[in-house]
Amino acid sequence: MNAWSGNNSDAMGPTVTHVKQKRSKPIRICESKQCLRSAANLALSMDKSVDPCNDFYQYVCGNWPKEHPRPDAYSSYDWFNDKQRKVFATIRDFLAKNATNEPKPVKQAKDIYSACIDTEELDKRGLKPVIKILESLGLPAYPTVINVTDDIDYSTYKFNWLEAVIKIKTLLGMDVLIGFDIFTDPKNSSVYRLVMGSPEATNPFPSFLIEKKRHVGRKSILLRKKEKHKNAPFVIDNKNKKKNVDNNNDDEEKTAHIYKLFYAEMMKLFVVEATAKNFSLTEVELDQNIFLSANEYYNMNEDMYELEDDVNVTTSDDEIYINIPEYTVEEIQEHTDMIVQDNDGVKMDIWKEYLEGIFKISNVELDFKKDLILVSDPDLKYMSLMAAYVSKASPVSIELYIWIKVVEVMAVHTTTELRLLFQRSYDALRSRELSITPRSLQCASATNDMMGMAVSYAIADSHFFSDTKPKIEVMLHEMKNALARLVGKAKWMDDNTKLATYQKIIDMKSFVGFPDWLLHVDSLEKYYEGIEVSPKTHLENMIKIIQVKIRKALNKFRTGNEFAWATDPTEVNAYHTFQENTISDSLNYGALGSVLGHEITHGFDDFGRRFDKNGNLLPWWSNDTIQSFVNMTQCFVDQYSNFYIPELGEHVDGKKTLGENIADNGGVRESFGALKEHLQKYGPEQKLPGFEEFTPEQLFFISYGNLWCEVSTKESLKSGLSDEHSPQHLRARGALQNNADFSRIWKCPPDSPMNPTKRCIIY
Repeated sequence: MNAWSGNNSDAMGPTVTHVKQKRSKPIRICESKQCLRSAANLALSMDKSVDPCNDFYQYVCGNWPKEHPRPDAYSSYDWFNDKQRKVFATIRDFLAKNATNEPKPVKQAKDIYSACIDTEELDKRGLKPVIKILESLGLPAYPTVINVTDDIDYSTYKFNWLEAVIKIKTLLGMDVLIGFDIFTDPKNSSVYRLVMGSPEATNPFPSFLIEKKRHVGRKSILLRKKEKHKNAPFVIDNKNKKKNVDNNNDDEEKTAHIYKLFYAEMMKLFVVEATAKNFSLTEVELDQNIFLSANEYYNMNEDMYELEDDVNVTTSDDEIYINIPEYTVEEIQEHTDMIVQDNDGVKMDIWKEYLEGIFKISNVELDFKKDLILVSDPDLKYMSLMAAYVSKASPVSIELYIWIKVVEVMAVHTTTELRLLFQRSYDALRSRELSITPRSLQCASATNDMMGMAVSYAIADSHFFSDTKPKIEVMLHEMKNALARLVGKAKWMDDNTKLATYQKIIDMKSFVGFPDWLLHVDSLEKYYEGIEVSPKTHLENMIKIIQVKIRKALNKFRTGNEFAWATDPTEVNAYHTFQENTISDSLNYGALGSVLGHEITHGFDDFGRRFDKNGNLLPWWSNDTIQSFVNMTQCFVDQYSNFYIPELGEHVDGKKTLGENIADNGGVRESFGALKEHLQKYGPEQKLPGFEEFTPEQLFFISYGNLWCEVSTKESLKSGLSDEHSPQHLRARGALQNNADFSRIWKCPPDSPMNPTKRCIIY
């Protein structure tokens, strides 16, 4: 019989004595509302009929799906989604209130929300805002190739695609055909560098599909993802680059038809809006022209997708990091000209004109001899082949491609008719109806995306700086101490690498909760300086904010990197985890501590070991230590690759998920070590009502397991397999199977599922 049931006969004598001793003192029980709420949430989620040594996830989360029904708008729903919905609801309620005596940015956030929520005004304005924006970009109200008037001479038609692409980047912040950004220099994190390649910022606008946002670790320009949306209009958030559907030979034709129909219907709405049906073609001829145009765009988009996909050459991680190509603009042009000529294309000066056009809106003047451009080898190949492809395409085809790319990301932010078209197509691709998230929550999320710091003002309070933040900083200090102790015990690290690791732990920068300046009105207004919005112009509001951000990003090119906040405080993360569990150290360290530990460990995993204490891409591990680390990671690859998902008949990809698995394992070990240090310093905590029989250590692991509770559809499980994280239930099981403290505290028998003979441990 396992000790978790309380019937371990071997320990009965000393256990009884211990209990009698304890009963001589009254048990301190926390009876605050927060304690009662946390205890109730945990109890309702748990399935105590399950042996925790057999399946701890089921033990902790077995009843979570029943208590947290998955909203139809979500294909999967987890602990983080649940908290994020609460945050959005809080934001929504705040934004809906009348603005009184609030800073200008907060009032502007409320105006943005008002413009978004006013669907009657959006329908009244129709497609005119989009058509006006298209005009400013040098694009027609509808694609010229449709030939509505039947009098266009394609042989003489001209279209300056490069000029259009420049305007789209500077006015919308959107990459079309060319990808451009300013990143910190991998080898010198204090300065910025120009980066070019395939399109990355393919949708500058907020998504109205409020799906799961997984943790995204630090990514380098050298790991630019090539997992593009194949014809991506329906997954409007193109930042999470995953293919829309799992295409196979049986449904490719159906999928293509859905896409083409969407493009055709979208284009026809613009033709009707711009011409008021005053066209010389018959309805049948017009429809035929439109569908042929949709087909042409689809084929061209497929070509461009394959072009990006084809440059995904197989290169080892070490080769990628060692070789960081940098070029003058002339060198890129020379290489492009060579490839264009080899492909029988027509040479065109592109890259200098593109960069000059981008920086024209800034106060920065580029020096093309000194300002070298970082371009990975795959991206250089893409840029050259793209130029060759475009040089041979007809002007009307290029215009069609660019027109649809731009319009499809704006369309969902206009009329009810276009939003419903989007929704129908999205549902058809997935062969199921996806319930639409309430417009109020959509607009709260969109407002948060556009003005996150101003929105954060709604949930920030002075008590955070005086009470909450110091507690989290204590926890961070303890977490770093715990990691240092684990590093000290690591036999695979040599002494010099350990010393460098200790120094990096000390020098790590932490951003907790909210910026210190957030509640200072002058600082908040300076942060949003230059932004002007209206409660009546939803699409224009977003574009104005994007333009201000673009200009600021370009202007900072010559300034030093100040290591600013990477996310808005309203994104559910460690801070919000703390807010949920401030009444119990065991719960705090099990959830918040493990999240913090996960992030800290990323600084010392296979990705983190390439960046020194200053965040520079410089070697700081010895070769022997690197080889030992690589050898040890194979254990994790094998362990997680053996995790089988019966609903899909597939296994987890242990190699793809390696970095996140290492972070999960290290995070929970560090946090448990920090909890022990904390309890030694501050003494035992109050008992949680209904959990009096559990030790603080057991509550720690219950809190950790609860963090990963989730209800999923088969579709979301399938999609999750392409992610860098393991499925959530396996994130809990895997990290705890490797944790000797877990099996000791729960007295799991040897070789039981949660206490395997072989464990994978790095930190």
